Formats: sequence, structure tokens, C-alpha cells
Amino acid sequence: MKREKWRKVFFVCSVFIIASLLFMGITAEPASAQSEKKYPTIVRFASLKEGSVLYILISGLCKVASNNSPMTVTVIPTEGATIWLPMMTADKGTIDIGMENFAAMFNMWTGAVGPEPLPKGISGKPPYPQTPNVRMLNAGPLLKASMLVRKDSGMKDIRDLKGKRIAWEWTAFPPNIGFTVSALLNGGLTLDDVKTVPVTEVVSAVKAVQEGRIDSTVCALGMSAIAEADALVGVRFLNGSMDPKRVEQGQRAMPGGYSVVQPAGPPGVPEETVMWGIPLGNVVTTRMPDYVAYKLVETWWNHYQEYQPIHPILKTWTPDTFINPHFTLPYHDGAIQFYKEKGVWTKEMEKKQKELLKMK
Repeated sequence: MKREKWRKVFFVCSVFIIASLLFMGITAEPASAQSEKKYPTIVRFASLKEGSVLYILISGLCKVASNNSPMTVTVIPTEGATIWLPMMTADKGTIDIGMENFAAMFNMWTGAVGPEPLPKGISGKPPYPQTPNVRMLNAGPLLKASMLVRKDSGMKDIRDLKGKRIAWEWTAFPPNIGFTVSALLNGGLTLDDVKTVPVTEVVSAVKAVQEGRIDSTVCALGMSAIAEADALVGVRFLNGSMDPKRVEQGQRAMPGGYSVVQPAGPPGVPEETVMWGIPLGNVVTTRMPDYVAYKLVETWWNHYQEYQPIHPILKTWTPDTFINPHFTLPYHDGAIQFYKEKGVWTKEMEKKQKELLKMK
């Protein structure tokens, strides 16, 4: 009898121990999986210097990500992508995210200035070396620009600039080189069709248009200098073209750009006007873990309304802009995972992604 009793006790204890081990094993799996997701304490987001529009935009994104994710995302002021790109792509990167436009992303991905043959005015020297480990998290709002003239000039379309004096060279403001050439090409002109006047940067160029020293300059929508000139003498942006062939011409100077219709209202836009647009986007490297990329995109997607009041441009950085079919840099795998779960990663996006990856 005693032996039977001890056998029963042993059996019950064995069952209990085995069940406990199984339970521990089942519960340990998720805990182990969770421990693998060690989010970085600090994520470093490169920006231009304090006071610039990009600094304000990036500060807004950092604030929202810090408040709504396991990470603190902080702004690191720099002189621009020529500085932060090497910092990001080094073996021990000191920058985790940067912001640039699609044309610059094309430069980073291909190591080329633009698709051959390059149009006149676009240098053959690439601004960045080919950088195969960069990826995009999400696309954002468009930087919109066109050629600005005085309202009393009588001009309404870019083709009206033939034979006129425009700001050129941009020795202290290289971004306007691409914008000028793309705007002219989109309007059916080249640098050979206009007279060029040396100008260093864009604020002085708008002032020169205001004072009649030149007939036109390319400039971006929303500049305070445009509002001032409009109040003093009246200015307007010239119409570009929505014709697909003309858009392709503009992309020779600025890959990833395209024509957009700007509604009337802002200074320099007295009526609906076709302008040249280039999207912004957030750039990271393949070193960023997929779950970190996923979490950042998810946070900005879910909480975009929190950064909208910070700057007018951020009002247009909504989830529907995160996916942009004109992208020139492959998306990060972690971001793609999120977009697939949301049902917004299309066959067209997947095809373009594979085409870009084949270019490496």
C-alpha cells in the first residue's frame, strides 16, 4: 500500500513539474522576443542650423517621436547633408536620421548628378558619393518653387522669359541651381534662351526682381521676402507645365520632382499656378533595425496632428504623403512592413523599389 501511495505522489509531482516547465517555456518565448527589441535611448536627427525652416520641421518631428515612442529623438544641427551623410554612414555612425529632398536622395543613391545627358547648367560633379546603405523612412511635403516676376511685367508663363534677365550662378545657394534649370526645362526653355545675371543667394535675387534689376528669379513658395515684395510692388510666380513630356524634361535637372497645381492665396500666387515641386523625406541607413524604423514611422503616422501646429509646412506632412511613387531612394524594410500592414504599399511601389535596388 505504501509503495502504491508513493507512486501516486511521485506521478502527481512529476506532472506538476512538467506542467510548470512547459508553462515557463511558453511564457519565456514572448519575453525573450520582447527583450530583443532594445530601442535606442537616443536617436540623433541631423538638421540645418537653428533658425532654418528645416530645423523647425525636424524639431517638431523629434518632439512628437520623443513624446510617443520609447526613444528620445534629438536634433543635431549641422551644415547640411554633405556633413551629416558621412556621419550617418560611418561604421560607428553619429547621426541616425537626416532630411533631404528627392533629388538629393537620387544623388546619394546613384552617385550621379542626374540622368544622362545632363542639361546645361547642371555640373557633372556629383554632390555625394554613391551610398548603397541609405534608405528612406517616409516621404513628406513638397518644396514648391517657380520663376518669380513683377506683376506689372505682363508675363504669366515661364516661356515668356525668353530673352529676359534671370538670376543665375547661385554661388552661395547651390539648391537653386537645380530649381532654376528644372523650372526652365519644364517651361520649355533652357539657359541659352535667357540672359543670366550673377546672383549669390535667393533673398537678394527676390530684391533684385522687386527693384527691376532683373526680370525673374527662381524661389520657393512661402519666403518672407516674397511677401514683402508682393506688398511693395506686386509679384507673381510664372506657370510651368503639367505636360508629362515637360515634366520629364524638368526631372533631367531635378530627379524626383514633378509639376503641381498651387491654389491661389499665398503671396505671389494671385491665381491657380503650376509650380515645380520636390518632396522632402527622412533618410536613415540599413544599420537601423527594422523595428526601430517601424516604430518611428508608426509614431509619426499615428500622431501627425501633434506636429502640424508647429509650422505651416508640417500641416501638409500627413500619412497620405508617406508613400510617394516618385521616390528616388529605396524605402527601409521596417517602414515597408508598416505600410504593408496599413495596406498602402502598392504593386507599383514594390516594382519601383526593386528597380532602385537593382541599380546598386
